[in-house]
Amino acid sequence: MTLSRVASVVLILLPLCLTGGALVTGKVYAPVDLAYHFDPLASMATRVGIDRIANPLPSDVAVQFLPWNAALRWAIAHGQWPLWNPFELCGNVLAAAAQSAPFHPVTLLGLLIPAQDAFGFMAAMTYFLAALGMFLFLRNLELRQLPSLFGAAGWSLSTYVVAFTHTAHGNAIALLPLVMLGARCVALGPGVRATALLASALILITLCGHPETSLHVVALAIAYVIVSARTRLSRVAISGLAAGVITLLLTAFFLTPMIDAIPQTREYLHRRSGSEAQSASWSSVAHVLRSNILPFAEGRAGVEEPQYERGLQHHSMGTAYAGAMLFAPALFALLRARTREKWFFGGVAVFGFLAGAEAPIVSAILARLPLFSLAINARMISFAAFAICVLASIGLHASLTERRRLAFLFLIVGLVIAALTMPMAFHSTLTPDFVRANAIREVAPLLLAFALLIAFRTNRAAATGLLALLLVQRVIEIGGFIPAVDRRAFFPPIAGFENLPRNGDPYRIVGQGPLFAPNIAAHYGLEDVRGYQAMTFARLAETFPLWSIPQPVWSNRVDDLTAPMLSMMNVRFALALPDSPIPPSWRLVGRYPGYALLENSRALPRAFVPRVVHTGMNYVIRDMGACSDFGAEAWIETPGPTTDVANGSGSVRVRADGARLLLHASMQSPGWIVISETAWKGWRATTGREVIKLHFADRAFLGMYVPAGEHDIVLSYRPTAAANGAIVSIATAGLLAAFPFLRRRRSLSS
Repeated sequence: MTLSRVASVVLILLPLCLTGGALVTGKVYAPVDLAYHFDPLASMATRVGIDRIANPLPSDVAVQFLPWNAALRWAIAHGQWPLWNPFELCGNVLAAAAQSAPFHPVTLLGLLIPAQDAFGFMAAMTYFLAALGMFLFLRNLELRQLPSLFGAAGWSLSTYVVAFTHTAHGNAIALLPLVMLGARCVALGPGVRATALLASALILITLCGHPETSLHVVALAIAYVIVSARTRLSRVAISGLAAGVITLLLTAFFLTPMIDAIPQTREYLHRRSGSEAQSASWSSVAHVLRSNILPFAEGRAGVEEPQYERGLQHHSMGTAYAGAMLFAPALFALLRARTREKWFFGGVAVFGFLAGAEAPIVSAILARLPLFSLAINARMISFAAFAICVLASIGLHASLTERRRLAFLFLIVGLVIAALTMPMAFHSTLTPDFVRANAIREVAPLLLAFALLIAFRTNRAAATGLLALLLVQRVIEIGGFIPAVDRRAFFPPIAGFENLPRNGDPYRIVGQGPLFAPNIAAHYGLEDVRGYQAMTFARLAETFPLWSIPQPVWSNRVDDLTAPMLSMMNVRFALALPDSPIPPSWRLVGRYPGYALLENSRALPRAFVPRVVHTGMNYVIRDMGACSDFGAEAWIETPGPTTDVANGSGSVRVRADGARLLLHASMQSPGWIVISETAWKGWRATTGREVIKLHFADRAFLGMYVPAGEHDIVLSYRPTAAANGAIVSIATAGLLAAFPFLRRRRSLSS
């Protein structure tokens, strides 16, 4: 497994095929332009260099992953662990939500760089790690250097990896070849080195923060170990299990908070409810196959899109396509290569495609397997992309002595694709010019590959030419998927926000209707009561109908600013539609481009003392729906019978210290305090050394009973699971660090 100077240079420069333009021009390599689809940013788009939305597909990056990174930076700036995200959904878990990947090495390095440059750096590292892992894996398969670079380029620039760049899933799936390399080393030579390599790969993929992808990748690695084992299975099993156990123990500080948080989420309860995945019809599977051969049959998001019958459209992000240049050498591998590896990866390609297309039999089996029943198994179409890249490298390696056969295979594949394309020009809703241009992009490199394989005299020149053609094809096809955006567009100051107080009592905001995309508030240090998350606190989601309109696969939408619960949740300011009437209890602060800024005179402070308290364990959502003033009454979940009592009197002052809340309670008589922070498990309230017991208040929030007198209370989010996990990880790291010394001492004594 050698890494020459030439290969090192190629692997280092490979990410620049996509990120180089942003690097050279000083632009931001991230879909920041998508935030400008909504006012008030939309009103200032042209002024900051945004004249259109380049690609609407990576919307999750714009409204989830970029704001989560801002929340990480905010926590670090306040000298606190990134455990809590105050900027969405009345507060939400951050590290425990996992996908912000706060402890991944690439994320940590990115935090040292200005945010405008960090996303280009992190994307480049994703592409680099994908290419490096694939190159090392292919070299371990005993392939030559140029075929290995060919497969590495195909995987790193595959549509799947590029489409999910900047996401936890994309960062994790890019490491698939590195995990497979570790699995192969364990299968062929189990021992300390192989175990360490596999554990390192598993630790990296775990810290990416997408357990679903880790599950899929580990399952594939186990299958590969079983097929590839060349020694006693007991040794292989011990080495593999040791790598897995080490991974779990070293990442316990990251995994335990997530495991603790998952059962509290709406998403977990939904998937656990037993709703079986729906299999696709075989006609849909055939449609997906065509889309993986002719990706432009899907059109191009934001440019031209076809009109399909319901149920037939295949999302281009879920594709095994990594360039038509891979088809001929992959077929050559299956037809001519003399290695048993080809059959395994051929099977992986077929399985990955069927799983990604949600084929009837495969989908039904996966839906009944433990853990897989909770996962989105269509994402395993990435396995097909990986396997095609491996097969292409095997085929290119094997064909260097039969170049003419490969040349004519390129010609045949090019003619077949051209023949499949011709009917689209007449029977597709896509325009003929669009079809023609994209067909040329796919077919022309294949015809050039045929010509150079015939013309070039040396194998090195031929393989180098094929690599160059693959790079050109992929840059043309996928190079603009993630745009390079003007630096001025990276969340500039918004007119009117200077009127929002930045010190004093904490408060929240809300955008009415489509205004101010969810989570974007994090870039401005503002707490939005709405949010778009993969892990939503289930109790809070139950309250959504009381103050918003829940949306499928998007943030809940707030249309009615008079909902009493908005006041309870400390919503003091609203970005209102510019032409809408000012609701009762709201006053106009000012009118600005694209919105009107309103202030809520009835907003309750972050912590308050209600006048009447309903205690007990009754389900309260129905009663809360009839409440017109949450300052007048509150619902506290306590053991025992239901009671309605007058609360004690008092007042509370609140000051934020990063994610902590510092409360000073002046209670004339004992009573309940309600704090509108979502009551995820892990909150801790202390006054001096005394711990105050916390309860669920108003279904989703925090409540505490405080005696009469003056009390300084610190409310902080410190989940026990995070502390316990950190202890396990530190102890494991200490034992592993001591292991070489203990081993050496043992060998000397013997």
